[in-house]
Amino acid sequence: MGFGMTNTAKAGVRRSRVSKVGTVAAVTAAVVAGMLTGCGHQADPATPAGLEAKDAQALNAGQFSDAGAAARTTLAPQPGSFLAGKASVSTIAATTPENGDVNPYAIWPVTVNVGTLHAGDVLVDNFNNKSNNQGTGTTVVDVHPDKSLTVFAAVPANLPGCPGGVGLTTAMVVLKDGWVLVGSLPTTDGKLGTAGAGCLIELNPTGQVAGTIAGDYLNGPWAAAVDDHGDAATLFVSNTLNGLKDAAGKPVNQGNVVRIGLSQTPTKAPAVTSHTVIADGFAEKEDASALVKGPTGLVLDPAGNLYVGDNLGNRVAVVRSALTRPDSAKTGDTLSADGQLANPLGLDRAPNGDILVANATNGKIVEITPDGKQVGEYYANQDVAQDPPGNGNLFGIAVNQTRDGIYFVNDDSNTLSLLHA
Repeated sequence: MGFGMTNTAKAGVRRSRVSKVGTVAAVTAAVVAGMLTGCGHQADPATPAGLEAKDAQALNAGQFSDAGAAARTTLAPQPGSFLAGKASVSTIAATTPENGDVNPYAIWPVTVNVGTLHAGDVLVDNFNNKSNNQGTGTTVVDVHPDKSLTVFAAVPANLPGCPGGVGLTTAMVVLKDGWVLVGSLPTTDGKLGTAGAGCLIELNPTGQVAGTIAGDYLNGPWAAAVDDHGDAATLFVSNTLNGLKDAAGKPVNQGNVVRIGLSQTPTKAPAVTSHTVIADGFAEKEDASALVKGPTGLVLDPAGNLYVGDNLGNRVAVVRSALTRPDSAKTGDTLSADGQLANPLGLDRAPNGDILVANATNGKIVEITPDGKQVGEYYANQDVAQDPPGNGNLFGIAVNQTRDGIYFVNDDSNTLSLLHA
């Protein structure tokens, strides 16, 4: 790739960026200290809520070694890449509402004015409750252009029609008519043993629950992408619980992606018209830092190719003809693997057509061209309290409304940030 740095240069970059992130975290902590009393990450970052220390250490042992070259090397953004020239991170807002929910996951930049949603808003959902138990968060917050925060939706924890309850995931989309669909992979105590199959929750444009979508084709909906035509939409959802609860902590190759046909009107909530598994066989595994790992980020290109963050495969896969194919592409073709990737999670598509990837094992955002070349990375979160720095802190990413920056969430400080020039 040809854009490496000496160890001394890398150390200098790291000190600079850590200082910036540390300052952001300190400011955020001061702003929201009263709100977050008893909330947020625990004092020992290696022991997530719902797990004993020995279990967390065992589950994390492999994860901490996953970063490989991605943690030890850098890849300066190449000329013409979307990341080129972007070296500033601004904190937009804390994402924790008054009920104390933490662990922000999904991001959706709002571009329409409908209901209580306004162009320029950013929706963010939370996976954990104030006790930091995974799979128990129930709120979608709305970050406004003036950086104020309101609660867009407060979903009942025990929602009829959603097997197992509510724990909001990265599977969130906003349709043109203002309907919001958000996935739930719920637990009662933050442990996989109590996880339910979950559902997709339908919210109207004012944040009220209008219904749920559930069935044997949804089992731990984890991420989503949509092709929206107004009165009809095609939704893609990744599932990460298939066969996992009986796996005794071992990996299983049963993660999949389902294509769901929807019909809706401005006054009628989306209804399922079809569902087809278009990819399967992805590795899944119980995980200390995220409850589960498996196929995560999804993004669709104009040609109908669906890109999938194959988290445990440490690659980005591509499912060809995702809008029309009648069968499964299995685990798809490999767009890019290893290199700067370290357990890819959230995905989005840059204005230049490149794929943007958030790493789980460190705090990097990586850019990949449509032909699979990695052309840059930015260490957006280098929280040195994690091993490696930034481990477990990124999840959802999204290009902002003006198409010149990247929103990302920080799970360590429970904030929404923007990477920009």
